Amino acid sequence: MDRLSVNAVIFGAGAAGLWILDELRRRGFSALLFEATGLGDGQTISSQGIIHSGLKYSLAGLLTAAAREARDTVEIWKQCFAGAGRPDLSDTKILSPSFFLWGTDSAASRIGMLGARIGLRSTPQNVPVAERPTMLQRCSGAVYRVDEEVLSPASLLVNLAAPHRASLFRYDAVAGVEFDRTRTGELREVRFTSPHDGTQIAVSADWFIFAAGDGNEGLRARAGIEASKMQRRPLHVCLVRGPLPEFYGHCIEGAKTRVTITSAVDAAGRTVWQVAGNLAEDCVDLDAAGLIRKAQSELAATLPDLDLRGTEWTTYRVDRAEGATLTGGRPDSFKLFQDGNTLSVWPTKLVLVPRLATEVASFVARSAPREVVLPAACASWPKPDVAPPHWDRPHDWKPFGSV
Repeated sequence: MDRLSVNAVIFGAGAAGLWILDELRRRGFSALLFEATGLGDGQTISSQGIIHSGLKYSLAGLLTAAAREARDTVEIWKQCFAGAGRPDLSDTKILSPSFFLWGTDSAASRIGMLGARIGLRSTPQNVPVAERPTMLQRCSGAVYRVDEEVLSPASLLVNLAAPHRASLFRYDAVAGVEFDRTRTGELREVRFTSPHDGTQIAVSADWFIFAAGDGNEGLRARAGIEASKMQRRPLHVCLVRGPLPEFYGHCIEGAKTRVTITSAVDAAGRTVWQVAGNLAEDCVDLDAAGLIRKAQSELAATLPDLDLRGTEWTTYRVDRAEGATLTGGRPDSFKLFQDGNTLSVWPTKLVLVPRLATEVASFVARSAPREVVLPAACASWPKPDVAPPHWDRPHDWKPFGSV
């Protein structure tokens, strides 16, 4: 069995794990990243890709700590998209440079729109009626355009992973990993077994970083760290495909985003809408048919001129894994818990990933940088591919009007 020593071993190749890997390697530290399934499988590939500056945290009209944290991080992303920051994300596909913000006739909606204008980094620009999308032409209230990017999560993952392919490895999370601890309780090394040919390597490290989303709970248990530090908030998301326009936006209702809509193109060239927002949070107890009916009702109420004939519908579920809070509510920022030389991290929101990576790097910087030469056996080790988006996975699609 080959043995090697590095500054950090990272588990989980979502946006957080990949950004951490990039941050550490740019600072001269040696790091390897291990992924059990596919790049971004779980939360990153399910993200709607809106790099928003605290919208959901400011709809009550208050600039909360969470809103400030998200708002101040947007500029980091913009620099990276422009190729002026690190990592260089100039190859990441930007689906839209902005999104629409609109409300309904209710007083709660008007209050929420005011809160959004307070909390967002980019000042929402009023869109004259003549310049609105067709389905927002008859919207009775104001419609705004917010200049914040909507990215392709799959493209982001490819961009982040590309410079570091030699440091990425796929492993079997059930039978392919074994932790070894010291007498003082710290992790000494991890032994990995290749899912390709059974080759084994043992990796010791100064730091072990769990960035695997809801997989962190199982990793902590296998590593002998028993106390749970994670909470799950489930989502039930609706997908619609067919003759739809490209669209990105939030409908505001009080202190909530009533629906959030983003667009994509599936493998067959069809436009797909992801319909989430508060709808996805409130409908976790509904079955697929119930959510589809509710989503159709919400779209009819918020986009009354939208023609849904010829569309098909399905749903999927995903858990939003976060660092635990005392109340079980959404954390204000990213979460990082230290247990000896193990760091368990959750970014909370995609926009907060850069700040999380910087914080992780401050821990690793306590160790001296070390070089690593990968053994020959690593050359044949399988690499994780980007996880497929949910609309390209097998689903039972229902024609409009059949549910």
